[in-house]
Amino acid sequence: MTAIRITLASALASLLVAFPLHAQDKAAKKDAAGFSKQDQQALTRLAQADMAEIAAGKLAQQKAASPEVKKYGEHMVQEHTKMLQDGSQLAQRKGVTPPKETDNKHQAAMKKLEGLSGEEFDRQYMAQMVKDHEEVLQLAERTAKGTKDAELKAHLEKGAPHVKEHLERARKIKASLGKK
Repeated sequence: MTAIRITLASALASLLVAFPLHAQDKAAKKDAAGFSKQDQQALTRLAQADMAEIAAGKLAQQKAASPEVKKYGEHMVQEHTKMLQDGSQLAQRKGVTPPKETDNKHQAAMKKLEGLSGEEFDRQYMAQMVKDHEEVLQLAERTAKGTKDAELKAHLEKGAPHVKEHLERARKIKASLGKK
């Protein structure tokens, strides 16, 4: 009889210990399953944009004629590396596989930049930075308004001021290059 009580008590204790773990697993699955297709696509597109900014920023450090453009490229590498890491961590928590490379549009823009140098590179790179940051800002703002996921919304709202700063700085540099 005592053996039955001990076995019953052990089984009950095991259930009590396992239940919170099961509840956490269920919550994690619900989180990933509850993440909308639009949210998944937005995270993927943002990651691809971050990767493109990093690659183009590295190229700017090598090919730019203007010290200001080189410095901007360095800033893009630093900022977008951090943004990519944060976005990838969020994607993994939500069950979304982060992309391994940029999309075709960014690859084509990069190929074009690779063929340029000096002042022509500077003008094209800064024009690309303005265009890319305008698109990312629109995507982030639209997604933040439409998402039901609080964590994604917070991530986008945290990144938006950085993207705005990048855009404004790119516009100023682009304008200064046009005057030369």
